[in-house]
Amino acid sequence: MKRESVTGEAFFATGSIIYMLVVLLYSSHAYFSNSLSAVIDIYSMAYLAFAIGFSLLRRKKHFVKFSLAALAATAIIAAISLAYMSSIPLIGNSIIGEAVNVGIAFAIIFPTTAIAVFGFYFIRTRPLKKYAKGIGAILLIVAIALFFYYQLYGFGYKGVNADDETVLSYYAFKAMQAGQNPYGIGISNVLKHNSTTYGFTLTTENKVVGYLDYPVLFVLALAPFYYLAHGTASSIIYSANSAAYLIFLMLAILSFAAAISKQRLKNFKMLLPAIFVFILYFVQILSVQYLIMAIALIAVFYSIDKWYAFVVLGIAASLQELLWIPILFAIVYIAASRGVIRGAKASIGAIAIFIVINGYFILENPGIYISHMLAPVNGYLLPFLLSPIPSLLMLFYPVSMHGLELIFYISITMGATVVYVARNKMLVASMSLFAYFFLYHTLAAYFAVSITLLFFIIVMETKETTAKRIKKRRAHNPIPGQRLKIGYVVLAVLALAMVVVIAHSHYSYAHDFGISVSYEGMSANGTYAILGISNGGNKALNASVLEVYSTNSIEENTLGLSVSQPEYITNMSICNTSCMESNYMNYNILALQPGQGYRVKLFLPTNMSSMRCEIYTKYYYYECPPVTINNLEQK
Repeated sequence: MKRESVTGEAFFATGSIIYMLVVLLYSSHAYFSNSLSAVIDIYSMAYLAFAIGFSLLRRKKHFVKFSLAALAATAIIAAISLAYMSSIPLIGNSIIGEAVNVGIAFAIIFPTTAIAVFGFYFIRTRPLKKYAKGIGAILLIVAIALFFYYQLYGFGYKGVNADDETVLSYYAFKAMQAGQNPYGIGISNVLKHNSTTYGFTLTTENKVVGYLDYPVLFVLALAPFYYLAHGTASSIIYSANSAAYLIFLMLAILSFAAAISKQRLKNFKMLLPAIFVFILYFVQILSVQYLIMAIALIAVFYSIDKWYAFVVLGIAASLQELLWIPILFAIVYIAASRGVIRGAKASIGAIAIFIVINGYFILENPGIYISHMLAPVNGYLLPFLLSPIPSLLMLFYPVSMHGLELIFYISITMGATVVYVARNKMLVASMSLFAYFFLYHTLAAYFAVSITLLFFIIVMETKETTAKRIKKRRAHNPIPGQRLKIGYVVLAVLALAMVVVIAHSHYSYAHDFGISVSYEGMSANGTYAILGISNGGNKALNASVLEVYSTNSIEENTLGLSVSQPEYITNMSICNTSCMESNYMNYNILALQPGQGYRVKLFLPTNMSSMRCEIYTKYYYYECPPVTINNLEQK
């Protein structure tokens, strides 16, 4: 590789590490995240520009200068973000806690990964020829043994908590065993009664997502662990989930090490930062599904230029919908680099594999299956964790939920256009990140997936495509300049469509919703906060009111259904301690007449440090400005 290219990659690695560390800290305040959203979202978009620039320019002249400028900009914004974060009580303790988590993860994963990399170094490059494979096999065994020793004994592995995804998977598996359609059952009550244990996803219709909304391999991937586990449903979920987490984490490490190219194995310059980013990904998540996603994405990009790519794409698509975006872009990349016919074959083959795996359940009830698969982007999930673009839109130019859904689909189309025009494999990852930035219901792990994927590609590839492949590309695309012009036109049309959708959605929001909130103070005894809520729209609304608060104990960051002292509030539930103990649905309904104002009292939990509220209907969502307890004057 050229020296300048390697240096540019080093700068990109540094910027990515800084970004992932900031996002990691940011995500520790997930339930009070939007107090930081304006700064962190601007920072995220600066990093996105850096990532796209890296994908397009990393082998171009003067890329190092671009990297220095981008790195300086992201570092400045990161510093501002951290300074702004310091306004949150006990942020210092949070930083220390995250540092400990990162340290433990590195103590476990780094030696394991490093030894596994050296194992594949001996197996694939064979430096000692006759003894190389044997030494490599021994190193892999040592890596696996060391990993489980550290996890189970060195650091006293206590397992990982089951989340709502795990519970859905288990009960879907039980339904399949009983000969039932797993997509036709609902387990809202299970999630309701175990809300403080499993968690759940709330919708704008005040319902819990209690049905299987993932492809069937989501369930089958964990089936062997459910077979091996014994006991009550709760113990099976926990023991199976913990065992699966360890096994898939080990498989992810081995997949990462196995996918590294021979050139990279001989030249370790980028392996250390790649391993650093790789480990930070696993600090971000404690979910088996994201481990499986990592393995699937490694397999996708390892096979993307192979004839059997469609098999891997179809299997990956059957694991989780979140993978559909990079899979779509991978197919577009195949069509752009290898020809439309090759892309069509990959697409048809992947769809065929998906249908073979999921076809029985699709035929059982196609309506339920399709609606469940589209649930994450259908405009009804309550968007507690907004990604950068929707967050800034809602902050400065609010739009309807369906408007956010439409601009997400437009962003996917824009990403596919860029990948097709540029014919650049790196863009499959960076344009996936671009699309995730438009997804209105998101987690920090979504961004970590794409960033880590970029590094997967870096360590898999180290040189330009061969002259033979370039010649084939030119044969498929005799007028690349014309393709570029068409790409610009398509992007311009899509950008205009996005502007039109946002403008129309904003008009709809202001006309039909138009909610605004101001904090008027708190009671003399400090038991509740007083809010002024007005309806500036032209329609009467029955809107839900939800309080989100943080306490002085970092472990008790809480989502509260805690409206108290009814004043224009009906059918309320009071939750004084943890967020969802008393009810799984929000019954705090506020009847709002157009052009009128109301005063609402929100309960203040003990040791509460900061709070905000959410007001929403089925189609519209308003996030109240955040406030700290110190900023509320007693009245």
